[in-house]
Amino acid sequence: MPRNARNSLWRRFIAILSVLVVASGLYGCAGQRSAPPVVSGDGPATAEEFRQRMADEARLTQVNEGLMALAVEGGMGGGLYRIGAEDNVKVSVFGVPELSQEYRVDGSGRIMMPLIGAVSISGLSLDEAEQLIATRYGESYLRNPQVSLQVTEYRSQQFTVIGAVPNPRVYTTSQQTTLIEALARAGGISEGAGDFIYLTDRVRDPDTGEMKVRSLLVTVDDLTRQPGEHNVVLGESALVNVPRGGFVFVEGDVGRPGAYPQTRAKSVLTALALAGGTKWEADRSNLRVMRQDPETRQWIAMEVSHDEIRKNPEQDIDLLDGDVLLVDSSPIRSAWLSTWRVITGVVFLGFRPL
Repeated sequence: MPRNARNSLWRRFIAILSVLVVASGLYGCAGQRSAPPVVSGDGPATAEEFRQRMADEARLTQVNEGLMALAVEGGMGGGLYRIGAEDNVKVSVFGVPELSQEYRVDGSGRIMMPLIGAVSISGLSLDEAEQLIATRYGESYLRNPQVSLQVTEYRSQQFTVIGAVPNPRVYTTSQQTTLIEALARAGGISEGAGDFIYLTDRVRDPDTGEMKVRSLLVTVDDLTRQPGEHNVVLGESALVNVPRGGFVFVEGDVGRPGAYPQTRAKSVLTALALAGGTKWEADRSNLRVMRQDPETRQWIAMEVSHDEIRKNPEQDIDLLDGDVLLVDSSPIRSAWLSTWRVITGVVFLGFRPL
């Protein structure tokens, strides 16, 4: 073949490869969506990182301001006091000094009184306890007894707040305290707090009258948006725990695989956004969420399509602490990418263009 013909063919080959390079680059840019990067703390923050930080701080401020406003509206502990274990109470029976004395409420919530024996008053208000004692004496010993009761030493009304709060410690109060008031006294919630609040205390069963352990799980959003339903009054030995948020793990063909706070990576779409989006060779039609069953310890796989949840966000999967989002490679795209790398390697013969 003449030399000029060979040169002409070579120039055509280079032109075709150039067109393919441009087309592949454009397709890759179109296929990969942009997303705010995760805040790593290394180096200056990007505009997206700054906006995300401002959004997180704004949400935290809004939640804490809401808690404080609700606490002030509710009286900040100015409600009805209920007697608890280890309190000292002074019982006065009008006209009967022999029955008027101080008592220590025992660990079972009872006091031992002359003639009538054990009276369970823990969890009752002062008025309720007075009525109960008057009824017991009126059944067999006194006619229309007049009973008054006063707390001389408060020992039961202590509650503990731990976890992601500015001031975790044991608090003492002489008034009944609600969950919102307890959080407000602890300074609200801190950065990095999870979505849930755990409460464990001892309260009186309205059906049986016995003291029992109560365990509640309340979300921060429910507590601030529906306080009438979720803002319970703390019982005895209350422990309020605000756990820090967990992590979601993103692996596979994404821009930045790694662990991300579950408080921000709340769904597949938000997790992918934090991880920098999917790469060109990713299989977007088959994203997998791996979740471990807390009882059987077996891993459960849930599949979802990236295109489908973008079109219908209500089909997105909510992520929990410890979930793993797997983004596998598409065999066809991976094969094409490998072929393209071989072609470009041959064309440039090991040299990289400036």
